[in-house]
Amino acid sequence: MYDSAAFDESPLVAVAHGDGIGPEIMAAALEILDAAGARMTVRTMEIGEKLYRQGHTAGISPEGW
Repeated sequence: MYDSAAFDESPLVAVAHGDGIGPEIMAAALEILDAAGARMTVRTMEIGEKLYRQGHTAGISPEGW
């Protein structure tokens, strides 16, 4: 079981907005988590078609993995 009190710092969470409706959905999800009082540090990463067109066939850069 996760016990947030066991940590001095907020957990680090990777957030990938993606393409299409992804950015809107992720923004709404983050608003809900914030309103619920979720303690987390968000690190945004890029995924999707833009990276695919740059030659990353998985749609994610090596740094993203």
